[in-house]
Amino acid sequence: MKREDIFQYLKEQGHDHVEKADDSYIRVMTSNVLFSHAQNSVDFELDYKERTDILSAMYLYFQPDFIGLQEVTDDMQKAFVERFSDVYAFVDTPTGEKLKRGEWVTYRNYTPLVYNKNLYDVVDSRFHVFHEQSCWSYHWAMYQSKTDPARRVIHMNLHYFYEVNEKQLPGIIDVHNELVHLRRHYPRIPIFVTGDYNCHCEHPNFKVMLDGLNMQTGMLLAEDIEPNGTDYWCHLIGSTELQKCGTAIDHISVTEDLVNVKVHRVLYNELLCKSSDHCSRFLDVEIKTPN
Repeated sequence: MKREDIFQYLKEQGHDHVEKADDSYIRVMTSNVLFSHAQNSVDFELDYKERTDILSAMYLYFQPDFIGLQEVTDDMQKAFVERFSDVYAFVDTPTGEKLKRGEWVTYRNYTPLVYNKNLYDVVDSRFHVFHEQSCWSYHWAMYQSKTDPARRVIHMNLHYFYEVNEKQLPGIIDVHNELVHLRRHYPRIPIFVTGDYNCHCEHPNFKVMLDGLNMQTGMLLAEDIEPNGTDYWCHLIGSTELQKCGTAIDHISVTEDLVNVKVHRVLYNELLCKSSDHCSRFLDVEIKTPN
């Protein structure tokens, strides 16, 4: 599909908050794009290239500063680069990790970070796989504004194991420990944690991740959130029917002592729901002025 046709469709759907209410706000998005060749996707109406057309146009339409993607295969990453590289770039982070035996192994990064390359530079980054399973991982980067070098933010993106049980905990503990490190070393830099958490915000696993960090999912902090915004629509590609089998599993957690969450939006309509089995979400946040 052509980008301009998707733009026109989104405009006709009446999506609000396309423009940030204030130019100083930061827009952060999370988007599980669904594996290009997932076993359960063989009967989908659209193949991954067409789905990537829709997703990349959606990103360019809503213009987030930072995007956390999940389930991105090499084929899909290449397709995204072809479609949005005039505005966005992937963080180039080595994916090799040293094992206990002293060997090196290279993992695919299924949780890549995307940023507006015209507005930000990458200062530092790290990628980590949970227990040698490439799909389940986190990836964070520190960015510096091109126009205001003193303005820095940290964006972490993750994907937890799909069963909400003790199998999730090793990854959750890894993320918690990394966030403790980042908060301790960069106490005045806002942190955003996007991802497919595969658990809702009231689950004990979720609380373990953010324990003692002064962080919370942005959907619970937003001044402006649509009705049912904390419910989720997932694993029903092509369906726009609101699923109430639980609360949201896609989140953007924030350092609530450093930002005000102004807007939370879930993006879904007939076209967008053909692009993945998850609906993308974004926050508009305001950086708090230091006392």
